[in-house]
Amino acid sequence: MSQTPATFAPGPEHARIATIVGTWVGAASTWLDPSAPPETSTWNIVGTSLLGGRFVRLSYDGVVSGQPHAGELMLAYERDEARYTTTWIDTFHTGTQVLVSTGAPDEEALDVRGSYPAGPDQRWGWRTQIRGVDNGFVIAMFNIGPDGEEFPAIEVRLG
Repeated sequence: MSQTPATFAPGPEHARIATIVGTWVGAASTWLDPSAPPETSTWNIVGTSLLGGRFVRLSYDGVVSGQPHAGELMLAYERDEARYTTTWIDTFHTGTQVLVSTGAPDEEALDVRGSYPAGPDQRWGWRTQIRGVDNGFVIAMFNIGPDGEEFPAIEVRLG
């Protein structure tokens, strides 16, 4: 495939993820046990546009289990693949791994899925959803068990 400067120009899908560029503070809920109430804290998030609007990086910090917590979520729209892709790293959930998730464009939310090892012979799924709300957005993340059942993991309301 031949790449041209027009191929690299950000499109409407890139403009969509650019709406989260800025400095945000919000209430975060983290479920360490899906049958128990979530742990709550305040997260600070900075959304940065990268490489002429082709990518957005969310850098964040907060508290989980009484300890400082930080992470990075990179968002991309891959035009040739017609999908959104995220990469996620943080100091609590991902350990030494990079969680890569992908999903098709959706009118209501950016919704991507990936998976991670949960023991020597098992993988669990992970779903990340970013949706707009009045003057802000919500990041919701879910664990997906081997049987397909989803459990809330993280929800951050920013605005």
